[in-house]
Amino acid sequence: MAKNNSKKTQISKEQWLILLSLMLGVFLGALDISIVSPAFSNIANELHIEASNLSWIITLYTLVYVLAVPLMSSISDKYGRKNTILLNITLFGLGSLFAVFSQDISHLLIARGIQALGAGGLFPIASTVIGEIFPKERRGMALGFIGMVWGVAAIIGPLIGGWLTQWFGWTSIFYVSFFLSFVVIFFIWKFLPKSKAVHNHPFDWIGMLILGIALLTLTYALNNLDGDNLISGILNSNEKYYFMISILAFIVFFEYEKRPKAPIIATHIFYKRELNIALMLSFARGMTEAGLAFLPFYAMVALNIKAGPAGTLIITTAITMFLFTQPAGMLVDKIGPKMVLIFGAIVTTIGAALMMSANTMMEFIVYQVILGLGLSAMSGAPIRYIVLHETDEKEKSSAQGLVSLVSSFGIMVGSALAGSFLALGNAGETPSLSGFHNIYLSVVLSSILALIFTFALKKSKVLKNEI
Repeated sequence: MAKNNSKKTQISKEQWLILLSLMLGVFLGALDISIVSPAFSNIANELHIEASNLSWIITLYTLVYVLAVPLMSSISDKYGRKNTILLNITLFGLGSLFAVFSQDISHLLIARGIQALGAGGLFPIASTVIGEIFPKERRGMALGFIGMVWGVAAIIGPLIGGWLTQWFGWTSIFYVSFFLSFVVIFFIWKFLPKSKAVHNHPFDWIGMLILGIALLTLTYALNNLDGDNLISGILNSNEKYYFMISILAFIVFFEYEKRPKAPIIATHIFYKRELNIALMLSFARGMTEAGLAFLPFYAMVALNIKAGPAGTLIITTAITMFLFTQPAGMLVDKIGPKMVLIFGAIVTTIGAALMMSANTMMEFIVYQVILGLGLSAMSGAPIRYIVLHETDEKEKSSAQGLVSLVSSFGIMVGSALAGSFLALGNAGETPSLSGFHNIYLSVVLSSILALIFTFALKKSKVLKNEI
C-alpha cells in the first residue's frame, strides 16, 4: 500500500515540463522589477530625467503589478489558466518592445505599466496551477521552486541589467525581455494543459477601482515627500491630502469588500492575528527587496564604478539566498517559524544598518551577505508555514495571494520612499549618498517593526508534506 501511495505522489515528466514552463514565466515577470536599476544613470542622461523621478520606473511597475494580481487571477477563473498566462506574457512582451523606443519618461512609464499588467498574473496563476495539477504531497516542493525562481530573478536582475547596459545600452534590457517572451509563450502553449472556468461570478470592478485609487494616491504622496524631513513633509505639504484620500479609500475598500461574491480580498482574513503578523513580515521583506534593487545604483555613486561591475555586486545576495533559503525552510520543520523569523529580522536589521556606511567594494560584498542571510530566513517557508497553519482549505489560495500582494506593496512603498530620498539636496540626475543612506534606514526601521511583531507569534505545530 505504501508503495502505491509513493507512486501516486511521484512527479511525472509532463508535470516537470509544466513546472519548468511556469518557472520561466515567473522568472520573466520577476526579472523586470529590478533589472533596470543599474541603467538608471544611463536612462536619466539619455532621457533627461531628474533623480527624484527615477524611482517611478520601479514604483509604477510594482504598483500596476499589485493591481494586476487580482485582475488576472479573476480573468483566469473565467477564461482558464493557460489562456490568461498566454495573455499575460503577450502583454509583457508588447510592453518590453514599447520601452525600446521610449523618447521620454512618460513613454517609458507607459511601457513599464504594460509590462507589469502582464507580469502581475504570472506568479499567482502559476501557484494556482500547481495546486490543481500536482499531488498534495509535492505541492510544497513545486511552490518552493517557483518561490526560489522569483527571489533569484528579482535579485540577479541588476546583475543582468548592469552588463547589458554597459555593453549594449539600456534599451538592450527590453530587447532581451521581448525575445524571452517568445520562448516562454512557446513553453506555455506546448506543455500547459487547458483548464475550464472556476466560477461565473462577476468581477469586482468597484473594489478594484477603490483599491487602485488607494494605492495610486499613496504611491504619489510617498514619491513626492521631502526625504529630508518626512514628518513635516506629510503635515505641511499638499501630499497630506493624497495621504488622506488614500486612507479614506482603504477604509471604504475594506467595508465594500464584504459585499461581492468574489471579492478582491477576503477581508475576514484580517481578523486572524497570526495572519496579520505574516502580512507584516511580508511587507518588511518587500521593503528590503526594494532597498536591494537600488544597491547597484548606490555602488555606482559611492564607488564611482560602471553599471556592469555595480550590477555584478548583487550576485553576492543571490548566492547567499540560494545557499541558505532551503536550510532555513528545513529548520522551520524542526523548530517552527517563530525562531527562524526572529533570526531573519535581527540579521536583516544589522545588514541594512551596516549598508548605510558602506564605502568600499569589500564592505558592499560583506554587508550583502548579511542582508542575504537575513532575507533567507524571512522568505519562503516560514511565512508560508504560518499561512498554511492558520487557514482552512477554502482560504489557503486567497491568503497566499494576499501575502504576495502585501510583499509587492512593500516593494512599491520602499521604491516610492526611495524616490523622495534620492531627491535630497539636488535637482539633477545624480543623487547624493545621503539619499541612499536613508533608503537603508527605512529598511532598518521596517525590520525592527517586523521583529517586534514576530515576538508576538505563537509556536506552531509541524505541517508535514505542505511546506
